[in-house]
Order: sequence, then C-alpha cells, then structure tokens
Amino acid sequence: MATLKTLVADSREFGGPVIQIPGRKTPYTYSDFAPNVWKSGNLFGHYGVHPGAEVTVVAGPKEQDGGTSGADDSVGRFDSADPIFAILGATLVGATVRLQPVEPVDSRALVCPAAWVDRYETAPSCSIIAYGGPPEDAAISHFETEMWSENPTEPPESVAADDPALRSPDGTYSHDNLLDVATAIAGEYDLGSNDRVVLDAPLTEPGALVAGVLTPLSVGATLSIAGDDGTRAGDLVVTSETENQQENTMQVRTVTERLRDTRRA
Repeated sequence: MATLKTLVADSREFGGPVIQIPGRKTPYTYSDFAPNVWKSGNLFGHYGVHPGAEVTVVAGPKEQDGGTSGADDSVGRFDSADPIFAILGATLVGATVRLQPVEPVDSRALVCPAAWVDRYETAPSCSIIAYGGPPEDAAISHFETEMWSENPTEPPESVAADDPALRSPDGTYSHDNLLDVATAIAGEYDLGSNDRVVLDAPLTEPGALVAGVLTPLSVGATLSIAGDDGTRAGDLVVTSETENQQENTMQVRTVTERLRDTRRA
C-alpha cells in the first residue's frame, strides 16, 4: 500500500459502512466509496488540478449560516463525506492538499462549504468549488452536482509513494509518510473490518486525517463521526483532547508528531 491511490482502489475489497454521520439515516458504504473518490479526482482534472498542483480543502458542515469570520468552532467538523472525497480525490491526480487555508488562497482549487465561500480571499487563478448549498453565485462550482456526473473510473495520473500528498504549516508529507503511520496505528490497536474508529477532532491537521480517516480505510473499518451528545463508543477514538485519555484513545497531536518523525527518518 504505497500510495493513497492504492488505498482507495483496495477499499473495493471491503463491505459494509465506510463513514457514519450522526443524524444521517444511511451510512456511506464501501461499495460506493472508491467510485465516488475517483469521480472527485476526475472532476479536479477539469479545473486544472495536475501532479504538483495544490488543492485546499476546508472540512465543515454542508448546512451552515453564512458569515465572514474564519474563526469558527465548526471548522474541521463535517457532516458529509464530501470533504473526504475531495481530499482523497485531489491526491489521486497527484495534487498536494492543504487542510487549513493560507490567504490569499492561491491553490489551484479551494473546496469548502457553500456558506463559507465569502470567508476566504482567493487568487484569480484559484477555482472555488463548494459543497452543500448549492452556492448562490453561478461562478462558484457545485461539488456534488459536478462530481456525480463524472466518470467513476480511476484517474489516469501516475502517483508515486514519495510524492507529496499533504501540506501543513510544519511541512509536507508524502503518500508513504501518511500510510506508514496509518497502518502502524491499525496494527497497534488490532483494528479490522468489523471495528469502528471514532473521529472526535476537527479535520484540520495531519494527525486527524491519518488516524481518523486513513487508519480505518486501511483495514476496512468504519469511520464514525462523534455526535454532539458526547457519544464516542468505538474501538479507537481519535481526539484533540489532552485530558482523561482512555486506553482506546489516541490524541491527534501525538499522531502528528509521529508523522514528523517518519518524515525526518
């Protein structure tokens, strides 16, 4: 499993739910997961995203009141699979993903909730693709509408294990950096396809993506988003909290530190 492209393709071997969202009656399933990520990757290709390009993906709720403040407790907290499709889809065409915008956003594309479009200043060369809504501005592309009409086949771009996949304020992480730590965590917690990983942290830094998303995908487990009621029953709970850590709890900061060590090695 050298690249995220391989991770997505291998997910077709699994069954059952891949992502569970509180309040959503039906979970996203592994049977549809790879085709949807592939559609996302093919969509980015139409907007000039190519190997070596950068895509910024802001995870957030599909339905949210507008506003111009970028400081919001809901940044990184999502209620649909769209941010996951966008993150992985961008890496499949060789792009490097940012989870936190650096303004003015000069990535080749910015993906964010439709209600948050006005929050971010973008360069003229940056295409804005919004999920939720749909966006009121006809110049803003609607992620779901355009993605569903795409070809559900794997994008043709070649991706190597040492290609950059994720960029954060502290540096860049390659495909194998991310996957080495994700698979190691799965082994340490003896996770399998019948298990559940609860993400109770915002998807704004590398550790949350690796432990909360890539780790369950690597073994066919279910990624479950923690609910507002505080329910966090799972075989592994990924959290940003620093206190009251239980045996099956992993802190996002710890995972990010492991990633840095892996990159340095």
